[in-house]
Amino acid sequence: MQSGRGGRAAMAAFDDLDVLDGLYEAAVLPELWPEAIARCSAQVGGIGAVMFMARAGQTHGFSSPNLKAKFDEWVASGAMAYNPRIERAMARPDLPVVRDQDLFTLEEIETLPYFQTVRSYGVGWSVALKQPLPDDAFTILSLERPGTEAAFGDDAVRWLLGMKPHVARAAVASTRLALERLAATLNTFTALGIPAATVAPGGRMIDANPGFGRFLGTVFLDRRVRLGLAERGADALLGEALARLHRDLWSKAVGSIPVRAGEGHGPLVVHVVPMRRSAHDVFAGAGALLVVSELGATQTLDAGVIQTLFDLTPAEARVARMLAEGAAIGEIAAALAVSDNTVRGHLKVVFRKSGVHRQSELVALLRPAVSPPAP
Repeated sequence: MQSGRGGRAAMAAFDDLDVLDGLYEAAVLPELWPEAIARCSAQVGGIGAVMFMARAGQTHGFSSPNLKAKFDEWVASGAMAYNPRIERAMARPDLPVVRDQDLFTLEEIETLPYFQTVRSYGVGWSVALKQPLPDDAFTILSLERPGTEAAFGDDAVRWLLGMKPHVARAAVASTRLALERLAATLNTFTALGIPAATVAPGGRMIDANPGFGRFLGTVFLDRRVRLGLAERGADALLGEALARLHRDLWSKAVGSIPVRAGEGHGPLVVHVVPMRRSAHDVFAGAGALLVVSELGATQTLDAGVIQTLFDLTPAEARVARMLAEGAAIGEIAAALAVSDNTVRGHLKVVFRKSGVHRQSELVALLRPAVSPPAP
């Protein structure tokens, strides 16, 4: 191992069995992935880690807990749209583990705007493991170190190569579980007769239930860049909402989009529901759930279904259900034997988790019979 921070004995915070335990726990509990990749970074003298997932031209990811604020800021800046590390790494299939110095000249590392940007976030050197996944997807586990310190050495490459089969098994398992979870979500909406689809963070459609499928080609356009709406004004709102899926930008988005009646359908409301449940949706490639409310439908979602779909507590789900059925805050408080402030507190959480901003939007999402909210 290199001297200084690169010295393995001096910096290992976990032994390899701890790392393996973390990876296999994360395989079935994806919310544990950020801590699992942090352990990997500690083993090679890094200060944190990032895991990227790429599928169908879209790249997204998550970071270890200590880098989360900086990573979220980096994503919100749009910097992830062009990542030369990933581009060059994928051009070297002969190297399953790569370092910056394997892909770039020292002059490039010093002068390219990309490296100047990452150094401004407190990192600079990386060593990364590439792993293909099913359905032409792949993941990259990138362990990070400040640019002011020594670059990763050969020992870090050897250690990551040793971890490759374990990272692969864990990532494949998480991907399959996440895709099954997305399919189950769409099946739930299918059973309720509600059109729904899942889209990637960039807006490309991942999957849709049959109810949503009947709108493809007329109301919705499955474009190569992103899913669109045939109605120009509504499409502009949808494009803006999809562009603001990152949590730091979503508060300014219109999450419920009215669509005028057309041939073969009445007025519709398209609800964009952000999916932000740790690593779950990163492995599935999901950025949002689109739910279509058709005017004239009368079914309100069951409280248990609401709880599952939006990751609510039982109390939050009951409040959401009662509001959708037309109850006022005071009536809900009296029925549940709690204060009005408690109900309002639950509603704030429901708004955040469901991606809406107003009571009218929540009612429209949970009960398709209401009129579309004004944009």
